[in-house]
Amino acid sequence: MTEKQIVALLNEPSGSEENLEALAKEHFSKVEKVICKKYTKEEIYDTFEKLAKAEAEMVAAVRKSTASPEKAENILAKATAKFYNMIASISTDLLTFQKLILLLIEKDELPQEWREHFSPSAVMEKQRLVNIQSIRPTNYVMQVDNVFRNLPQLEGETMIYVGRKGRKEINTLVSLEMPEQFELEGIRQMDAYDKAVLNGVNSLFENGTQNFTIPMLYHAMTGKENPTVEEPALKELQRRIERMRRTLITIDLSEEIKAKYFDVEIHDTQVQGYLLPMNLIQARINGRQVQVYHLLDVPPMLAYAKMKRHLATVPLQILNAPLNNNATTIPLKSYLVARCESMRNQKNHVKSNKILFSAIYEELGEQDAGKVRKKRIRDYTEVVLRHMMEQSYIKSYEFTKTGRTIDGIKVKLYERT
Repeated sequence: MTEKQIVALLNEPSGSEENLEALAKEHFSKVEKVICKKYTKEEIYDTFEKLAKAEAEMVAAVRKSTASPEKAENILAKATAKFYNMIASISTDLLTFQKLILLLIEKDELPQEWREHFSPSAVMEKQRLVNIQSIRPTNYVMQVDNVFRNLPQLEGETMIYVGRKGRKEINTLVSLEMPEQFELEGIRQMDAYDKAVLNGVNSLFENGTQNFTIPMLYHAMTGKENPTVEEPALKELQRRIERMRRTLITIDLSEEIKAKYFDVEIHDTQVQGYLLPMNLIQARINGRQVQVYHLLDVPPMLAYAKMKRHLATVPLQILNAPLNNNATTIPLKSYLVARCESMRNQKNHVKSNKILFSAIYEELGEQDAGKVRKKRIRDYTEVVLRHMMEQSYIKSYEFTKTGRTIDGIKVKLYERT
């Protein structure tokens, strides 16, 4: 393996077991040489010592707790905050290197020089795990505010139009800070699939779940019962989550506060935090020891939407259309539901019940796609709409044309009772 390949594996955000095994097969001195070009051994030892201390404090806090299962999650959230903040401050290559060291300790293959700085007994000890009941969401909770709608357009600092006060436009300043490693990979913005991931997390959280596995999240995004998440989809979700765990968003509320857009008292003029303030922990769900994501706090975009009461809730089954779930169909379903909910909400003053295909293509990043691809998206759309009718979510739909070209869909909704 070349030095360049080692660097790439160390900096892979997902830090998969496959990558760790590949690094473990290399002679440790080669990996050590690469990492020590960037950091001194003293810096590495110091970082790992601080990380171990934060982790020990987290475990100790959880073990001392005699709280009921309902309160255990709140205790765990407080106990893991320091550990999560510590992880967020450490570069990806160092975190991967630490995982490699733990793997080599387990295999009894770590050189003595490095072993002296770690406690194998602490690494290998089976920690007492918090018992967490997995709660399957029955509802899909989605954000319908303008900041969330425009998430794919956010890059650096962006002014987002949120409404008017008299004749004056009200705009909200939103800042997005993505780690440099992702920008170097050419990833500077979020997309519709990221929005679907966030709505999936929102659905879990609002249905009472702060701890979840990838299959649980996938269920919340698709409505599919007991889904089997194929390896490519699993890695893609892990990659998206890792990126959003490390991406900081700041929403400046100043102009909206002046315009009296909130009907609750606002104490801070900013909503700030990582898009997904989560940690990866060991837990026991339904008697099984698994790795789960633990939400440490309300995601900032969800907090903002709740302040504005810009959340829509629909039965999760509406998403379970008979389609293969992928990076196109998952956000497509979410977008169609969002558009229907926008039509239902009288406060939005939406006068048209027409959804243009050009808007669908743009949402999916497919505006420059060829005819065959766009035809496939239209076919997907019809499958979703038929499913919505079967679920009595919409009354009917019909395609519309400009000349001979199909340009959109008119949706007829049931009257609210």
